[in-house]
Amino acid sequence: MIKLINLLTEEQKFDFDGNKDSIIKYIKAVKNNRTPFPIFYTLIKGESKVGAAKKSGFDDTANDKWKSIFKSNIFYSDGTWSQIDFNSKLVRKTGKDRTLNYYITLAKDKNNIYKFIKSIPDLNQKLKKLSDEKQSPISWKTHTILDTFIGHNDSLKIFYYDADLKEDIEKIAKEWLQQNELKNSDRTHSHGADVRVGNEDKQSWGQILSNILDKQFTELIKKYQDKYTDEQYFEWIKKNMSEIIKKVNIKYK
Repeated sequence: MIKLINLLTEEQKFDFDGNKDSIIKYIKAVKNNRTPFPIFYTLIKGESKVGAAKKSGFDDTANDKWKSIFKSNIFYSDGTWSQIDFNSKLVRKTGKDRTLNYYITLAKDKNNIYKFIKSIPDLNQKLKKLSDEKQSPISWKTHTILDTFIGHNDSLKIFYYDADLKEDIEKIAKEWLQQNELKNSDRTHSHGADVRVGNEDKQSWGQILSNILDKQFTELIKKYQDKYTDEQYFEWIKKNMSEIIKKVNIKYK
């Protein structure tokens, strides 16, 4: 029986104050009919900051040790992300143009990160078992660099290619967190879909959300212009971004 523990910490962090200058520049650009520099993708995913591991209590060798784990031969790594695939040659029911995602934000304290590393074999076992039983490919990935892992909202992503597995994936993820006593954060979105439309490159769910936010915020500024100050627009997006994200519907099929 699973031991039920309240392991939720604070919600994923959107660093509005740290990006305030960029947001104000965005507002001014829209008011002056210029194309603003994109800001929402950075806000959604978070940022990698050099020295984040040291601030969390790790020593100077921690990033190298982390990289040695996540660039080992059990992972495929592109240098930024490290991924494990189960039954990757099986047919994808969603096809090549859609990948379904389940996101997890882990608490970034030192003890929780150690627990995460120790829990990797358990996550592999659970996901492989589901992949074998359902005869459907499943993958998961995390950051190759510890500083990035600490700075980003998406600690790890589980990828699957059959919409019918949604509840199974969510159940496994929650069991894995509970059984390994991993602290995780509440999120605006736990599920998503990477999608390719036409001949375009596949867009991640974070990019899709950032495009929606860009459109809505730009339309708002253009509609009201100087009726509100830059500071008032900043406070509006700070207050409303989470709710906008929560209302976006995912097309699973």
